This record gives sequence, structure tokens and C-alpha cells, in this order.
Amino acid sequence: MGMRVMRVVRVLCAMAVICLALHQGPAFAQATRAEEVQKKREAKQAAKTPYKRKAIEAALFKIEDSLLIERWLMPPRGFHLRLGGVQEGSGLGAGPGYRYIGDSFEVRASAAGSLKKYFIAEGAVRFPGTRQDSLFTIRDGAFVELYARRRDFPQEDFFGLGPDSLKENRSDYTVRDTFARVTGGYRVGRKLGVGVNVGYLDPTTGPGKDTLMPSSTDVFAPGTIPGLDEPLPTFTLFEPYVELTTVDRQYNEMSGGKYRFSFSRYNDRDLDRFSFKRWDLDLRQYIGFFENSRTLALRAFAASAEADDLNEIPFYLQPTLGGAYTLRGFRAFRFRDESALLLQAEYRWRINELIAGALFYDTGAVARRLGDLGKLERDYGIGMRVGGRNGTNFRADLAFGGSDGMRLLLRFDDVF
Repeated sequence: MGMRVMRVVRVLCAMAVICLALHQGPAFAQATRAEEVQKKREAKQAAKTPYKRKAIEAALFKIEDSLLIERWLMPPRGFHLRLGGVQEGSGLGAGPGYRYIGDSFEVRASAAGSLKKYFIAEGAVRFPGTRQDSLFTIRDGAFVELYARRRDFPQEDFFGLGPDSLKENRSDYTVRDTFARVTGGYRVGRKLGVGVNVGYLDPTTGPGKDTLMPSSTDVFAPGTIPGLDEPLPTFTLFEPYVELTTVDRQYNEMSGGKYRFSFSRYNDRDLDRFSFKRWDLDLRQYIGFFENSRTLALRAFAASAEADDLNEIPFYLQPTLGGAYTLRGFRAFRFRDESALLLQAEYRWRINELIAGALFYDTGAVARRLGDLGKLERDYGIGMRVGGRNGTNFRADLAFGGSDGMRLLLRFDDVF
């Protein structure tokens, strides 16, 4: 009897063990698989090596992080190098500059010369100064700015007036002027600004100094180009303006827009021959997408000038198209007349934090009046921009489609 009971107990224990194993087996297997997956994940993570920047990329980021470009070219205070910015077509230019930004006032002064013997010196004092945050230079409330400039440009390209000017008439002239201006204005935050410029202009023109082409005074008959080969007056300038800014940042704009309208009145103080009025409209829109890694940048620019009765508009104060900032497939100042229209589009994409690519298309034309515009000239191309938090420091554009063939344009700022 006792033996039977023992057998029954053993059978019951065996059955209990089997049932327990059958009940927990899947959980044990699942736990084992989870542990294996976790071990594989940890091994894979341990085998990974941190991303290492290439030499050029690392150098660019080091320049950006150390603010080397800002220290050399645009420090908030102290001396700096002025690189470029003399005049399109002047050749590489450079010179010294000084900048001081304070709460009560701001001072800017610089001078530069170029390889083609161009020269410019300019300075400005602004009251009050500026207040800077991470994305914008903000000027709230009323302000006054005093500005003065002296320049000597001895080899300015000129092709004639109107949309039908000829490449074969390419020539050059000299322009020298002294300009002084007082600006009074008011800003509402960083968005809305209104003001008026009151200025004085004392210009002279003469034969060009480029030995590789004829002077404009020899190509065009006397009296056919207003202001080319005759005494010039001094001018007073009165220019009210309004501007609206809605962009997300001051440089490398990803969204929003910049819109500006100005109306200028030039009064001939001496000869009663060259008084005229002119208006300019510049509209820029930026559309960001793909988490602001892509931007569609659009620009529409129009300008028109009209002379007083029995007066003319000096050719060097008329709107122009052509060059690195307008029609990039054409030489600088290729087209010139009393009115101009320009439309531009760029698709920009960020390659990394410092380098961006761009595809662009430009179209526009000049005419005596905007209503007389005929065929629009056009070009297209591809470009690269290098720069960080303070905007584009270097730009290379390769343009096609213009009458001047393929053109490579190198600049130290963005197109718009």
C-alpha cells in the first residue's frame, strides 16, 4: 500500500514538473531571444566608430566655430580687412576698415583699391547704435545716419543705351564723384522701416583708361549720350523710402521676405539740364521646405526714371542690367536705359552647415518705359555658396544662356 502511494506521488510530481515546463517554456524562450537581441545590439553599438569629418570639412567648421572670418572681415569693434565690394568689373579689391557698434552710436569707415586702379573711401556715423541678437541686427525707434563717399572708377564698361545696344560697341569711361547723405528714419521692431535720404552729389565723367578697348568718348558721337562728354552739374537728392522685412533671420534667409520701395528726386543745381525723378521697387521672397534644408528664393526688381521737361537723365544714373547681381549670363552693365525689369529665381540646398548649392534663372530687360519692354533676356546656371551664421562669405556662379557664353562669377557676398 505504501509503495503504491509513493508511486502515485512520484507520478503526480512528474506531471506537475511537465505542466510547469509547458507553461513557462515560451516565456523562457522569449526571454532568451530578447537577451540575444540585446547582446547583438550592444555588440553592434560597440563596434561603431564616431563620424569623423574630412579634412576640408573639419577646417571649415573650425573657421566657423572660431569666428575667424568675422574677426577679419566684420568684427563688431576694431580694425578689419575690407575684401571686395569696390565695384563690379574692378578686379580684386581690398583695403582697411574700422567698425564700432555701441548702444549710443555706430561708426563705420573703410577704403579699398583694386587691381584695375579703382578706389573708394566711405564712412558713416549712426545715432543711436545697434542692438544685436543671434539672428538680427535690430534698430528700434528713430535714427539718424551721416554718410560720405569718394570714388574713382577709371574703366567702367559701356555698350550704349537701350535694349538693342551692341556688344561690338563695348567701351569704357571714367566716373569720379563725391557723395554725402543724411538719413532720418524710424523702425518699428525689425519689420517696418520708413525714412528719407537727403544728399549731395558732385560727379564728373571722362575718357576710359582701359588700354584693351576704346574709350566711350571715341565710340559714341558727341551729344548722343547724356552726360558722357559734357560738363556736369552738382545734384541734390531727396529720397523717401519704406521697407518691410519678415525674414526668419538676417543672413541665409530660409523664409519670409524683404520688400523695399523708394522714390528719388535729383535736382540739377547748376545747368537746369539733368533734373529727373526715379522710383525703385525691390521684392524678395524666401520659401523654405524639407525642414529648412531647401529654399526657393525669388526676386522681382523694377525701376523707372523720368526727366523733367527739356531735361535728360545722365547715362551713369540710369538703371542697368548685367553682371553678378542681375543677369549673370551677361557682362556687368551690359544693358542700360531709363527703365528696367528683372526677375530671378534660385533653388538653394544645404550641403552642410557651411556650404550650399544653388540652381538659378535670371530674366529681364531695359527700355525707355516699362510699358515698352520687349523681349526679355535670360540666363541660367549653377552655383556654390560658402558661409555660416553671418551670411555668404564666398560665392561662385557658373552662368549659361547669355550672349557672352559661359561665365564664371566669383564674389564675396550673395546675389540677393
